Amino acid sequence: MPVRVEDIAIAVAPIGSETTAQAALGLFLSDPSLFALPVIVNGATLGQVTRARLTEALAGPNGRDIHAARSVASFITPHPVMAEIGTTVALIAKLAADGETSALTDGVVVLEDGRYSGLISPSAILSAVAQENALRARAMKASGQRLQQAQAKALDVARDKATFLAFLSHEIRTPLTGILGVADILQDSVSGAEPRRLARTISESGNHLDRLLGDLLDLSRLEAGKLPVSPFPFDLREFAAEARDLWQSRIAGKRLDLRIQVNSDSVMRVEADAMRVRQILFNLMSNALKFTEHGHVSVELSTLEAGGSLKLRMTVSDTGCGISDDDKARLFEAFEQARASTAQTHGGSGLGLSIAKGLTSLMKGEITLADNPGGGSVFNVTLPVMRAGPRLAAETPHKPRMRTLTLGNILIAEDHPVSALVMSHALTAAGWKVETVTNADDAIARATEAPYQAILTDIHMPGGSGETIVRALRMTSGPNQLAPILAVTADISAERQAACELAGFSSLIEKPIRPRALVATLADVLMDDEETGWELGAKRA
Repeated sequence: MPVRVEDIAIAVAPIGSETTAQAALGLFLSDPSLFALPVIVNGATLGQVTRARLTEALAGPNGRDIHAARSVASFITPHPVMAEIGTTVALIAKLAADGETSALTDGVVVLEDGRYSGLISPSAILSAVAQENALRARAMKASGQRLQQAQAKALDVARDKATFLAFLSHEIRTPLTGILGVADILQDSVSGAEPRRLARTISESGNHLDRLLGDLLDLSRLEAGKLPVSPFPFDLREFAAEARDLWQSRIAGKRLDLRIQVNSDSVMRVEADAMRVRQILFNLMSNALKFTEHGHVSVELSTLEAGGSLKLRMTVSDTGCGISDDDKARLFEAFEQARASTAQTHGGSGLGLSIAKGLTSLMKGEITLADNPGGGSVFNVTLPVMRAGPRLAAETPHKPRMRTLTLGNILIAEDHPVSALVMSHALTAAGWKVETVTNADDAIARATEAPYQAILTDIHMPGGSGETIVRALRMTSGPNQLAPILAVTADISAERQAACELAGFSSLIEKPIRPRALVATLADVLMDDEETGWELGAKRA
C-alpha cells in the first residue's frame, strides 16, 4: 500500500495569525523537535511558519528590534504546500522534485475537509519515500525471482513435454512401421485396382498421422528451445526448383496454377538452415493450396540489403477464400484455424502456421499476413541470411556411377515383431539373406560368430541398447569389427543424431520404416566406399 500524508503527519498545536514573532520563537526554543508552526485564523488554515524562516528573520542585524513584535502572518511560507488526507507521499515528493512545490524544504500542511489536521516535515517525506522505494525494490526483486522461477518451471515443463513426445513418437512410430511398411508391401505385391486402392488409402492415412506427429514434435521442441538451427550454403534457384517439383504433383486434379520464381536481382547463393527455411515455406504453401480451389498460388523468393545485412524474403500469395481480420489475430496460434468448420472442410491440425511462425522467430525473422488485392491472402517471411561464397568443387554432385553390389547376409536386431517383419521382407525381396534377433545379447553372439554385410539394430531393446551392440563389436577383433551398423530409431533429434555418430553407427534409419527407402539407404551405405558412411541427411530412410 502506498504511504499517504495522514500516515506520517504529526499533531502540532496551531497558533493564531495575531501571535507575535517573539512568542513563536519562544515556542521553537522550548521544543527543539518543532520544525514549523501551523497558522490559522477563524478556523481557516493560512499555512505554516518554519523555524528556519523565523530564526533567520530575527537573527539578522537589529532583527528582534524590527520583527519581534510583528505578527507571525508576516513570516508564513509563501505558497505553502497543503494536501488533503488520502494524498500519496510519492505524489508530494514527485511534485517537489520537479520543482513545483517547496515540500522538501518547508514541509506540508495536512488538511481534512479543508481544516488543519497536522504537519509533515521534509525529512519525514524523504524517509517515507525512501522506505517506500526500498519496499518497492524488494517487491520487484521478489517478483523478478518469482518470474524467473515461473519461466524456469515453464521451460522445464516444455522440456518434459518434448521428452515425453519424443518417447511417445517412438512408441507411435514403431507400430506406424507396420501400417506404412505393410501398406507399401501390399501395393507392390497385390493385383487388382481395388486392393491397391485400399493399400494406398492405408498408406496415405498413415502418412497423415506421421506428419501430424512430426508437427507436434517440432512444436514441442520449439517451445522447449531444443530445435537446432544449422546454417549451410544453398542455391535459391535449386531450392525453388525442388519446391516446384515436389508440389507440382500435389496439385494434380486441382484447377490451380503453381508459380514459383526467384527474383533475378537476388543473391543466388545464401547461407542459412535450408531445412528450416524449406519447412517454413512448405507450411505456408500447404496452407495456401488447402484454401485455394481456383486461380493460382504464387511463391517469390528474393534477397534484400537492410542495414548492412542480407535478408531472404519469401512471399506466398493465393487467390483463395481469404482471412478475416478477427481470424488473422489468432491464426498463428497452435491448433487455431480460421473458422470452426475448417477442420471438417479442409482437414489439418492448425499447427502448420504456428510452426512457421515459431521457426521464423527462432531464426530471428519476421512473418506477416495481409490481404491479396485480387482476393486471397499474402504471407511474407523475412529471414536474416549470409552471403555464401562460390560453390566448391567438392559440393558439385557427381554423376552416379554404374556400380554393382553383391548382396550378402544382413543381421536385424529388433524386438518389435512388426518392424522386424517389414525390414526382413523388404531386404529379402531385394535379394539379401536376413537373420533376425530380438535382443542385444543375441545380436552380439551372432555377430561374434559369423560375418555380416551389415547390421541393423533398434536403439532401444530389452536387455541392452543398440549402442551396446556397437561398442561390443567395435572393441573386438571379430568378423564384424568394421561392418556397417545402422541405427533404427524414431528419434531423429539433433541430440540423438550426435549420440549415434559418437557411438560409431554408420548411418541412421528413421521409423516408420518404408521398404523402398530402407533398401536404398542400405545400398548407399554398402556401395559408398569413398565416404565414412555417416551422412544422415542423405541416408535417412
